[in-house]
Amino acid sequence: MTAGALLAQDWEGVAARSGRSMDDFIVQSIADGDLGTGIALCKGLGRRQDLDVQAVIDAIVARRTPGSEVKSEVMLRWLVTSAREAHPQAESLRAWAAANSRSVDMLLGRISLWKSAQLKGALLELAVIAPEDRGARAIMDVGQDVVRELEDSPDGLIPSQDTALALDFLAAARRSARADFFPVCVQVARLSRENVLVDAARSAAQELAAR
Repeated sequence: MTAGALLAQDWEGVAARSGRSMDDFIVQSIADGDLGTGIALCKGLGRRQDLDVQAVIDAIVARRTPGSEVKSEVMLRWLVTSAREAHPQAESLRAWAAANSRSVDMLLGRISLWKSAQLKGALLELAVIAPEDRGARAIMDVGQDVVRELEDSPDGLIPSQDTALALDFLAAARRSARADFFPVCVQVARLSRENVLVDAARSAAQELAAR
């Protein structure tokens, strides 16, 4: 079967119905196709019954080269977001993460290296339900990156996508219920001049202070 034979078909549906025996074909189709094809395939992979999609995740990361970061990270974001939506309960999402533990560890371990704030935000959902130390490290990495960006900002304001990521960090910190994140939340509240972010950081700090 060739990628050309499937151009008119539902790529998302093909991926959702696939198993690991089709992973090589899916990887090649992502490599040969445009961004729309890659997104559709990744959205389908996130909800397929065969939870193990590590071969595809690893292939997308391996193909991430200078100039291709945007395409790769958009596809990874859609795959993780699709998996989260397909597994709305924490236990179900943990089962998906466990089936892809090697790749999830890699994605979380590199969280500061990804350029896409949206991908980082999606990965924070996995960090919250990851084994404690592994997930906490990823959440802390994002929080410290937010603090550094605010420190570098002359007016305490950061781009909207980074503000959204900062809010994702604060939500993850609250859900993790770890007092370790209290100082970072305080720093965000002190450094930011964005009212929504300041209010969220203060709220998170107050909640974590009681832990």
